[in-house]
Amino acid sequence: MQETKKEKKISIEWHSIFRDLKRNAIFIVMSVLVGMMAVFILRHGVYDPEYTSTATLVVTAKIGNANPYANLSVSSEMAKVFAEVFVQPSMKNKAAEYLGQSGFRGSLQASAVSGTNLFQVSVTSDNPEASYHELCAVLDVYPQISNIVFENAVIDIIKMPSMAHGPSNSMPNSNAAAIVMICLLLSVGGVCVISILRDTVKTEAAFTEKIDAKLFGTIPHEHKEKTLVGILKKTKTGLLVNDNMAVSLKFSESFHQIAGKIEYTKRMTGARIFAILSVAENEGKSTVAANIALSLASKGNRVLLFDMDQKKSALYKLFGLKYVRECELGDLLSGELPPREFHPRQYKKSSLYFAVNTRSHKGSHQWIENGTVKSVLQAARNRFDFIIMDTAPMMADASVTEIVQMVDKNLLVVRTDVVPAATLNDSILTINNLGTSFAGCILNDVYPEFSLAGQIGFDESGYYYSRHYGKYGKYGKYGKYGKLGKYNRYGKYSRYGRYSRYSRYSRYSRYSKYGKYGKYGSLNKYSQIDTGTESDGGSPAGGGR
Repeated sequence: MQETKKEKKISIEWHSIFRDLKRNAIFIVMSVLVGMMAVFILRHGVYDPEYTSTATLVVTAKIGNANPYANLSVSSEMAKVFAEVFVQPSMKNKAAEYLGQSGFRGSLQASAVSGTNLFQVSVTSDNPEASYHELCAVLDVYPQISNIVFENAVIDIIKMPSMAHGPSNSMPNSNAAAIVMICLLLSVGGVCVISILRDTVKTEAAFTEKIDAKLFGTIPHEHKEKTLVGILKKTKTGLLVNDNMAVSLKFSESFHQIAGKIEYTKRMTGARIFAILSVAENEGKSTVAANIALSLASKGNRVLLFDMDQKKSALYKLFGLKYVRECELGDLLSGELPPREFHPRQYKKSSLYFAVNTRSHKGSHQWIENGTVKSVLQAARNRFDFIIMDTAPMMADASVTEIVQMVDKNLLVVRTDVVPAATLNDSILTINNLGTSFAGCILNDVYPEFSLAGQIGFDESGYYYSRHYGKYGKYGKYGKYGKLGKYNRYGKYSRYGRYSRYSRYSRYSRYSKYGKYGKYGSLNKYSQIDTGTESDGGSPAGGGR
């Protein structure tokens, strides 16, 4: 049975196009400069400038006291005849003899003005002086020929020739601007076409269509430059979910959802060691690993953040850690530090601990081959609820394929519009062929849908962005004048708010007389039923701190 091939759908992702235009801004500017250089070359290198001198003449017929209209008609016909006479070779030869030249160098032209007895004579040459002098010579010698053609005609000059101040065949500014604009449109169009046709994962829909793996979680795009000074200086700060002032609620919630799935995976399969992988560099792997560990620790789990990116570690930069011999993982794995003297450093009196490197170690593959890393992981398994391992990129370090076999679950970080879909599928197939347990992919740096609604209010996921009209904005659902706001009819101080179900003064409220904590409630100290005090929960699985 033959498999039907899926037709590739061409989708336009505007954020990707804008990013590509920004990245290729130098290329676009260079294309415009090439267009300007082409205009300059055409003006000064390819074409020959020509200069034209022009004179206007009038023909009058000698027919006595005839009708003026008949006189004008005859004169108009004579003007056409004289226009033909002026371009004859004999006229050029006479003018050349008059100037003492061997031949007429310029181009002689004459044309009658339609409906009048006027005609214009012009000479075009590569030299403005030559065209002027040759035209003056023509005007001086024309009576020798015109008197032979028509004796009863009078030719007068009504506009004397003048020397040309500039070339008559110069390229118009509109044509030069058109050439530059064409170069600009071609470069911008080329970048847009390449961006659209690039076979990468740009959205969640594209991931489902192109990647043969489970989508474990999605992380929205978050700006690293938070201030105007930071944007101008391009200073970037680490995006950690514990810093509420630096990250958005949507960004934090995405990691809490991923942490919840990891907890569920542990309950179902008993997995504790999770490796965070990536195919290429700069996919946000270290940031994802750090935030997953922070989110798990915030829920009371004892978490160890294990750094196996020995050549180019980034975790210590995210948390601002400095070298301490007793806490350096590389010294422990290399044997320079005895296991009894190694102490994972604690993060701000929380249940998160670090086993990271502040220096690069080139011989890290030996620690994997001789089983040192595996023995350290097994020893740490009994002390921690979760071990989140940050690894090196798969394309940069081949030893990652051996690391994935030491852990319980593997998660692949896929940053939007970075790695081709074919390369991602090959990497996922390699992980599955190693016999390891692949949990799925985390799609990182996902931009919201580019739409009018997404820019002023919300995107397709239901998250609100607008400051004034968002979910918690002035006119939002919980805003000042919103549906459940402070001054709304059913709000906190409204007419019916006092007696609502969740009001403080409601009969059936939590703190009312008959509520859960009320005078006769089940958890009040005067209640007849003693339920005891609620426990805040014991120490997390795997032992206390």
